[in-house]
Amino acid sequence: MNITILDDYFDTLRGLPCFHKLDGHAVTVWNDHVQDVDALAERLRDTEVLVLIRERTQIRAPLIARLPKLRLISQRSVFPHIDVGACTEHGVIVSSNQHAGSPSYAAAELTWGLVIAAMRQIPQQMQALQAGRWQTGVGRSLRGRTLGIYGYGRIGAEVARYGAAFGMKVLVWAREASLQRAREDGWDIASDKPAFFKACDVLSLHMRLVNDTRGIVTAEDLGRMKPTALLVNTSRAGLIAPGALEQALHAGRPGMVAVDVYDEEPLRDPEHPLLRMPNVVCTPHIGYVTEDEYEIQFSDIFDQIVSYAAGQPIHVVNPEVLKSAVSRDAASTGTDTHDPVEPLILDLLEWIGSGSRPYSEAMEVWRTSCPRLPVWEDACARGYLTRTHSPGSVAEVAVSPAGTAYLRASRGTPGTDSPPAN
Repeated sequence: MNITILDDYFDTLRGLPCFHKLDGHAVTVWNDHVQDVDALAERLRDTEVLVLIRERTQIRAPLIARLPKLRLISQRSVFPHIDVGACTEHGVIVSSNQHAGSPSYAAAELTWGLVIAAMRQIPQQMQALQAGRWQTGVGRSLRGRTLGIYGYGRIGAEVARYGAAFGMKVLVWAREASLQRAREDGWDIASDKPAFFKACDVLSLHMRLVNDTRGIVTAEDLGRMKPTALLVNTSRAGLIAPGALEQALHAGRPGMVAVDVYDEEPLRDPEHPLLRMPNVVCTPHIGYVTEDEYEIQFSDIFDQIVSYAAGQPIHVVNPEVLKSAVSRDAASTGTDTHDPVEPLILDLLEWIGSGSRPYSEAMEVWRTSCPRLPVWEDACARGYLTRTHSPGSVAEVAVSPAGTAYLRASRGTPGTDSPPAN
C-alpha cells in the first residue's frame, strides 16, 4: 500500500525498531509541516494510508474530498483535528488507539521538569548568566507546598507520585470517577473547584480536550490562585478559556505559568504574548517527544496498518464506515444490500488465483482495478491476498466488526513469489 507519514520533523520514525512493521509497503515521510489544503491534496493524492503524528495537521472535509484513494487514517489518542464524519462519508476508516491502560511517562516527566524549571527560575537564571549577570532572582522550594492535580488519569496520577516524592501535599480535583481512583490511591480531594484553585501552590492540568473540557478553566478560576502560585499545562491549550491565561498573568494570579501547548501549533510567532512574559516558561509541545514514547506510540499506529492490510481493522473510531460503504456502493450499482459479497470481488480473486501469477502482480492488479471499492471490500481482498495466496487455500475473512459476513474465495495457485509475512 501507499503509506504517507506527515510532520516527522526530525525524520525520527525511520530509525525506530517498529518501522519495520511497514516493510513491503511504499512509505513516504514528510518532515516539514504543511497546512494548505492544495499543497496537502497534492502530497496525498496517491495515499491509501495516512499516518498522523498527534494533532499536527488538520484533516477536514475539503481535504478528504480530494483524496479518493485514501482508505485509512492511522494515529493514536484523541482526534479533534480529524473530521470523522467526513471520513465516514468518503469511506475512510479512522483507527486511533486510545491506550487507556498504557502509562505515559514522557509527558509526566516533562511536566515535572517544567515545575522545577519555573519554581527555581532556571530559564531566566540561564539567560541572565549568558548576559553576564549573576543570581538575578530567588526561587521557591517544593517540599511542604500543595500540588494540585486537575484531572486524574494516567499522566496526572504519575505527576501526583512525583509530587509526593518531593515532599509535596497532593490535592486532586476531577470528575467523580477519577476522584474515586484518587481516593483509592490515597490522595486528598478538594471540597470543590473554587477551593481547589485557592489552595494550590502548583496546579497542573491533566485532561483530554473534548467538548466537555474545552474552556473548563475560566478566568474566574485562575483569579482565585495565589499570586505566588504556578499553573502548568502540558495537556491542551483549549482547556483554558480563550484569553483567560494572558488576562490572569497580567492580573498577577497566578504569578507563574509553564506551558507546553498552544492554541495554534506549530507556534511560529516570536511575539506571542506568552513568549514575551518573564514569568512564563514555554516549551514547543515536546511532552511526548522522546524516542521511547515514539516507539510505544508508533508501534500501535503501525499495528493498526498491519491489521487493516490483513482485512481486520482495529481501534476503529467510525465503525459505521464499514456498513455505510456497502450501502453507498449498493445504491450506486443496484446491488442487493443484503448480500455483502460483490460478484466483482469474487471474479477478481478467482482470476488472481487461477494462474501462476506472482503475488506482487496480484496486488498491482488489485490496486489498479479496484481503487474506489468500499473499504470493507478493499480490506478483505487485501487480507485474502496477504494471508491466503497459497496452494489449496480457502479464505474466510470477516468484513464487519461483528464478523457476520464473509468473503469466500476459491482455491488459489501460488505465484512465483510469496506474500510478505505478517
